[in-house]
Amino acid sequence: MVTRCFQCGSSTVRKLIIAENWWGDTLTLVENVPAWVCERCGEQYFDSDVIKELDKMKDRPPKARRVIKVPVYGYGQL
Repeated sequence: MVTRCFQCGSSTVRKLIIAENWWGDTLTLVENVPAWVCERCGEQYFDSDVIKELDKMKDRPPKARRVIKVPVYGYGQL
């Protein structure tokens, strides 16, 4: 449990978030992940059991709920 943010020192609150992960060349989103989130800067922290579960998902990805397309842009391409 992380009660204080290591970045800014503010308190954290427990929330369900969408975790963004790069599994190899694939960007994945995992919904409803419990995390401690800083009330000031938004930094996210995970308990060790949550990290272990995300690691298991990486090794054996479950069936995706849905797939979304994400556009990719190059910086300075205007």
